[in-house]
Amino acid sequence: MLYTESMHYFFTVFFFVFGSLLGSFSNVVVLRMAIGTSVIFPPSHCPKCNHRLSVWDLFPIFSWLFLRGKCRYCKEPISVQYPLGESFMALIIGLSFFKTGPGLPLICLASGMAIWFIVSEIFIREEVMKYQPFIWAVVYSVVLRFFMVGRGMFNIDFLLVVALAVLVGLLASIKNNSLEFTRWACVSFLPFMYLPSSMFPYISTLLLLTAAFNFSKVNCRKARWAFFVLQLIAILLNLYFTRTTLLFIDYIG
Repeated sequence: MLYTESMHYFFTVFFFVFGSLLGSFSNVVVLRMAIGTSVIFPPSHCPKCNHRLSVWDLFPIFSWLFLRGKCRYCKEPISVQYPLGESFMALIIGLSFFKTGPGLPLICLASGMAIWFIVSEIFIREEVMKYQPFIWAVVYSVVLRFFMVGRGMFNIDFLLVVALAVLVGLLASIKNNSLEFTRWACVSFLPFMYLPSSMFPYISTLLLLTAAFNFSKVNCRKARWAFFVLQLIAILLNLYFTRTTLLFIDYIG
């Protein structure tokens, strides 16, 4: 059976929907990591009134819109971060499939961008006070890059990436603790690792500027949000710069 252009667009829509479901699950993971409970048990419930949510309350994006951003049971507001996170994850997974088509490149691109987004969410929400999520995001990106590129990745550019990430972490944590250094350094590592080296001057300038503002009590909150928005832009840029490996003519004949 030939893989046609229309099939590709159909499956792209499917992966957008799948991405929204993954985004909904990632919201649960981040929230429960923060309070130290199981991701599976208890079932999904309202964090305000603890009422168990029905199937109709769990449709990504649409349930929030239908309920007008309020819990069906206690009428307390539901944070807009939930539909926004689901929407962005849908964008990541859908665009990853659109750019690569089915196969190993899809797994590498989509999983790398999804983990980058999740760890950026953990960064801005400041609810998970642990080192592990940030360190594992870096480990995964290095393993993934090695799997795609091979030993050639360990060159002068890689050393520059490490140095720049460490510098951002040090600058952001001058008046803070080692967790703050880990958060900034590890998340900074990701755009340096994924984006083209030609963008290093622009990335490093912007990240260093946001890090410099972080040790000011007046500007630290704005600096963190600016840093987070830069991560989102960098993820979209990486998806944009990813070469489209799917050639319809090869499939259609």
